[in-house]
Amino acid sequence: MRTFFVLALLCLAGGAVPAQVIQTESRTVLVDAVVTSKAGEYVHDLTAKDFRIWQDGKQQAITSVAIEAKSTEPHFLVLFFDDTRMAAQDQFLARQAASRFIDANAGSRRLMAVVSYNGALRIAQNFTDDAGRLKDALTRVESSSSVTSASSLERPSAGAPTAADNFESRNMLQSLGNLTRGLGVLPGRKTVVLLTGGLSSTADQKSAITAAIEASSRSGVAIYPVNVRPISVEIDPSAANPQTRVVGRGARGLQGADDSPRIPDPSATSQQFLLALASGTGGFLIPDSSDLLRGLQRIGKEQTESYVLSYTPPASKDGSCHTLRVKVDRPGATLRARSSYCATKPLDLIAGTAAAKDLESRAAGEEAGNLRASIQLPYFYSGAAPERSSSGPESAARPAETGSVTPFLESSPGVARVHLAAEIAIGALKFENQKGPKLHAEINILGVASTSDGGVGARFSDVLKLDFDSPAKFEKQKGTPVHYEKEFKIAPGKYAFALAFGSGGASFGKIDAPLVVEPWNPAELTLSGVALSRETHPAADIGLVSSLVEDRKPLVAEGTQFVPFGSNQFAKSEQGFFYLEIYDPDPASVRVRVRVLDRKNGAPKWDSGLTKPPLPDNGGKPSIPAGAGLGLNSLAIGAYQLEITASDSAGKEVERTVDFEVR
Repeated sequence: MRTFFVLALLCLAGGAVPAQVIQTESRTVLVDAVVTSKAGEYVHDLTAKDFRIWQDGKQQAITSVAIEAKSTEPHFLVLFFDDTRMAAQDQFLARQAASRFIDANAGSRRLMAVVSYNGALRIAQNFTDDAGRLKDALTRVESSSSVTSASSLERPSAGAPTAADNFESRNMLQSLGNLTRGLGVLPGRKTVVLLTGGLSSTADQKSAITAAIEASSRSGVAIYPVNVRPISVEIDPSAANPQTRVVGRGARGLQGADDSPRIPDPSATSQQFLLALASGTGGFLIPDSSDLLRGLQRIGKEQTESYVLSYTPPASKDGSCHTLRVKVDRPGATLRARSSYCATKPLDLIAGTAAAKDLESRAAGEEAGNLRASIQLPYFYSGAAPERSSSGPESAARPAETGSVTPFLESSPGVARVHLAAEIAIGALKFENQKGPKLHAEINILGVASTSDGGVGARFSDVLKLDFDSPAKFEKQKGTPVHYEKEFKIAPGKYAFALAFGSGGASFGKIDAPLVVEPWNPAELTLSGVALSRETHPAADIGLVSSLVEDRKPLVAEGTQFVPFGSNQFAKSEQGFFYLEIYDPDPASVRVRVRVLDRKNGAPKWDSGLTKPPLPDNGGKPSIPAGAGLGLNSLAIGAYQLEITASDSAGKEVERTVDFEVR
């Protein structure tokens, strides 16, 4: 038998030419609200009747109020160092304070990450609760060589900001927006602490700040800017909340008539731009380095001091943004909350409909129905920035640069991508006659991953539309199952997955399958799930259909896209493939062995031997996508198990198996 990856090339030549609950209910808006007294103390005894919410000026009915301190969901906090705007001494003080902040706040429910911006976003440490690794990452965050002077930041009259100042501030804000946009896939409270020396105060920054606030609103992320420069600013002695008492023009001067943040004019100070960023997302501003450590401590304390308000919004177009206004009916109390939210593409397309209620009862019931299907549920973690091992040449490497943070987020221990593939039989469906001889049917689909205690780890719904030009074409195709794919995100854990589908009435089907998502420690070797496939395409063709599959990430290895198959049964006359991803902080050390075993007696039918997989050109990320043929033509009809074992230089060994049949 040829080696594993040589076999892959031979087979491919003939190939066909997002427990922790992730909120997916599109009809619910969650708003974090922080309430303090006149003395600046947090208020803890409020209920739903004490709050009011307006969307676009119209009051909404609050459906629930929860106290964040009692939540079991994780908190995700990113320390974001804007090194282009900090002098060397300021950077040292910022990292020193951040180190003490990490010691006080990292924990099992407080996952933290460290990133920096120095012309490009760099990920020094992915989300972890390990304080030692986070503090080690602080030493890897590179100091900036281009620092803007104080005069251009705070005293415009002394000289306008340079073109370089404007460029760096605008690009940093774009990177910040990309970061918060990606954080939307994570459950629980999400916070970004922006440590910076200020922003260039020009008209260019007005649109950049607006875009950053909009991105944060889409993802429910609060931004807490920290100005690390030792500057003198005026303090408004009448400000009710000492956490937002920066003036210049005054914190109050940044509020519009509807309490939404007003982005300052170009003549405003850098502080006011930072304050607008904070007030627009529900955070607060730390005004200068004299308040640095105490300010960070307040940010840490606030992570468990918010109320989570929920309401059902009016129907609106996907992607549309709306103003929010939140008030508390408590004399002397001050409230902070984000000023807007943006509607996102719903994952629950039929939520609240009669079809959804019917499928929910089907999913919870025991009947299999008269429609048949098979499914596969491979999962993946992908696109992580490289971790640094404690020894060896890789330990001195710089963090990889990236213009997007989606890889950074998907590498989080809290999120995996499940790429559901299903083959749905349509023979029992009832089709409607349309114009002429055309036939049309719609299959409503509901997927639910349940935890052992009855909770929901993930949920989605969809509508699959089928059209045939004539009854004759339907008769010809009705024996061929319809292929369906859906990607959803879920936290590691053990789930019972149910897929219910139907077109109403007696035409329905249900299939149950276990879903076990192993946790991923980015510092160690890990394997994804294994996707079976019987169809491949050149990866160059993906762009032609990207608009159709933008809700899922294609499975690509060595220039070839693998289309996941929703069954584990292959005809001996067809080709079969598999795809998986290997993750290791030192990808070059990974070795892989692939075997096909007889499922009856465990006898090996072929063995690749220990093979070094080719490293992809992916910027040094610790992930290796791999695919190969199953070698069906060398196997007799029967039941088999595909066994994939990976090992690395640290002595770690991980195995994945998947059953398949040849008929």
